[in-house]
Amino acid sequence: MRTVLRLLGTRYGIALVLVVVVLVAVGLGRTVLDDGSGRSANDALGPTVAPVPTSADPYSSLGDDGVDESVVAAPSLSKGAADVSAVATRFAKAWLRKPGISGDQWRAALKPDASAELMASLAETDPADVPTATITGPVQLQGTGAVTVAKFPAEGGAIVLELQVAGGRWQVTSLDWEAA
Repeated sequence: MRTVLRLLGTRYGIALVLVVVVLVAVGLGRTVLDDGSGRSANDALGPTVAPVPTSADPYSSLGDDGVDESVVAAPSLSKGAADVSAVATRFAKAWLRKPGISGDQWRAALKPDASAELMASLAETDPADVPTATITGPVQLQGTGAVTVAKFPAEGGAIVLELQVAGGRWQVTSLDWEAA
């Protein structure tokens, strides 16, 4: 008993007591507000509806502080780093099925533009299993800021790449194939 009282007098004991108090309060709150239907007491008020901006309000497209929050800062790239379109195009062309190329040669061509995690996931991939050999149109970029999705129309579907800025340069972090 003496050891327990001494523990409660330390900062760890106090922290433990506070955690227990918070957990009990949350549990009681959920019990009191839960009617058994899986809905909370606030759901009875109905859905939350945001105000609809009208053309009569000249400031409807601005936030409360008057700053346009739709503008996202550009990622920080190193001087001379290739832009997202160039990196995506280079990677997509290297990813295409090329008869006669070894797995090691194929991965070596992908590595300069791929994240370490993506390269690890491609370690056992056979380049002969790549579903297309031809890109049929220009890249379509979606997203702004530090994450961008690049989609290439290709024979039989589309190559979808996610790119992120890491170490001051764009890297392909994920790869997907959308069959037509």
